[in-house]
Amino acid sequence: MPSLNLDPAGLPILAGLWHLDGATARHDAVAWGYAKGATQRGVELHQLTEVTGVDIEAGRVTGVQTNRGKVSCGCVVQAVSGLSAEVSRMAGFQLPIVAYPLQAMVTQPVKPFLDPHVSSSALHCYVHQTSRGEIVIGGGSDPYPLYGTRSTLELKEGLIASAVEMFPFMSEMRLMRQWAGITDMTSDYSPIMGLSPVENYYLDAGWGTWGFKATPICGVTMAEVVASGGKVPDLIAPFSLDRFDAFRQVNEMGATAASH
Repeated sequence: MPSLNLDPAGLPILAGLWHLDGATARHDAVAWGYAKGATQRGVELHQLTEVTGVDIEAGRVTGVQTNRGKVSCGCVVQAVSGLSAEVSRMAGFQLPIVAYPLQAMVTQPVKPFLDPHVSSSALHCYVHQTSRGEIVIGGGSDPYPLYGTRSTLELKEGLIASAVEMFPFMSEMRLMRQWAGITDMTSDYSPIMGLSPVENYYLDAGWGTWGFKATPICGVTMAEVVASGGKVPDLIAPFSLDRFDAFRQVNEMGATAASH
C-alpha cells in the first residue's frame, strides 16, 4: 500500500492484520439481489409498510398489525436491525439492546488506487474505494444512544482527520455525501438469534455494525428455526436471548479491527 502513511498522528504502524480472502461488496446491490431472488420464489415484499403492533393470544403470536392492515400468521421472524428493541416491546418483552447512530461518507470518485479495505484500530477509521471510484470513510458508532439519522459535523471532522492521517493526499479531495443509520448494540457485541418469550416469535437482532457479512448464514439458520417449529441449530444456540440472564455472554471475535 504505497500511499499509506506509516506514521499517522505519531502512531507508527508496527504490525498489521491481513485477511487474504476478505472482500468488500455493495450492500445495496446485495440486498436487491436477495429481494429479487425471494420474489422469484413466491415471497411477497411490502415496502412502506410500518409495523404498528403484534397480536398475541395465550402467549403465542397470531398476527402483525401494520399501517396497511393486519397480517395473520403462524409465526414471525423479527429482523428489523436498529428498531429491534422498539418492535420487541410491541410483542410484550424487552431486549437488552441500545440503539446508536452510525455514520459514514464518500468522496468524489477518483481513479483506482486502493484495492483492500484499510482499517486503523488506533484512529478508529476505515477507508476503501468503491467500484465507482468513491472513497468510503467510516469508523465507530456515535458515543450516545439515539434513534436519529442526522449527519453531524463533529463526526465528519473527526473521520476526515483520521482518513487524511492515513492517506495525506486525500486532503485535496472533496466530500460528496454523508449519511447515518441506526445500529442495535448488545452488551457483548454479539447478536440475539433464535427463540423469544413469545411462542413462534423468533429473533434475529443485535447485529450492531457488522451484520451484513453474516446475512447468508443468518438466512439459512433462521429458516431452519422456522421450518423445524422452533428447534434452534447448534451453530446459533450460543446467541440465545437467555444468555444475558445466565451470564453466558459471547465474545464477538468476527468484527473488523476496531476496539469495542
